[in-house]
Amino acid sequence: MVRRTAIITGASRGIGVSIARALAARGMDLLLVARSEPDLVRVAREIRGPDATVAVAAIDLSGPRSAQQVVEAAVAELGGADVLVNNAAVELQRRFHTLDPAEIDSVLRVDLVTPIETSRLLLPQMLERGYGRIVNIASIAGRSGFPYTEAYAASKDGLIAFGRVFRNDYREAGVSASAVIVGAVRDAGLGQRTLDEFDLKANTAFMVTPEKVAKAVVRAIEKDRAEIVVMPGPGRLLKALMDLFPSLGPAMGRITGAQRTMATVADHREAAHRSRRIA
Repeated sequence: MVRRTAIITGASRGIGVSIARALAARGMDLLLVARSEPDLVRVAREIRGPDATVAVAAIDLSGPRSAQQVVEAAVAELGGADVLVNNAAVELQRRFHTLDPAEIDSVLRVDLVTPIETSRLLLPQMLERGYGRIVNIASIAGRSGFPYTEAYAASKDGLIAFGRVFRNDYREAGVSASAVIVGAVRDAGLGQRTLDEFDLKANTAFMVTPEKVAKAVVRAIEKDRAEIVVMPGPGRLLKALMDLFPSLGPAMGRITGAQRTMATVADHREAAHRSRRIA
């Protein structure tokens, strides 16, 4: 049996840790990528088995050479990569008109540009082996019109589009791409960090666990699924309805109070940002 190797970005906390655990349990050798080396080392120690390689690479994915650095680390530590899980994400959750170009560029680079560049750099070795899987962790934010996430939503929707075309172009050669489209995640991820930061409560009935997201990643890799929607209830149907009726998501945001809550979050974030700049 061939032992596969995988890169997981954003692997130091949240959903990335659950994905790392799930892939390690499937017998894969891993390269964990994030900015914080101490957090990566902690995760690696937790999931490393007696016969498994779990390497770490502390890389800022907003940097201009970050994709090259990720691939070089994968070659050095694992001899290359069969699987790339583009999980890292940045979301500032402030009103769009208050963001400066550098902040927008950082979101786009981490959430979209670096995943695309890393996929391109890994592609030749995947084609040579006749096997490769790119799994893009996307978000329902773009479909639902979730408030104050313009750059994030654009990036995550861009990942879906990128993966669809990539899959069409290279699947016959054994290299494919999948999108795992995620709603609100309980106990992990950007949404949970916002809840914790502002001491907000959320109805967990409308949230999924990070373990469920990790299972979807495994299924995307092993079953070569084009898209998997990870949401409570009939998630795929709900996404389809949002695609057909673009006003549905924003209407739900207003009815549930998400629009009002996120306006409060955005204003608090902007005030804190201004304070830091003055200091």
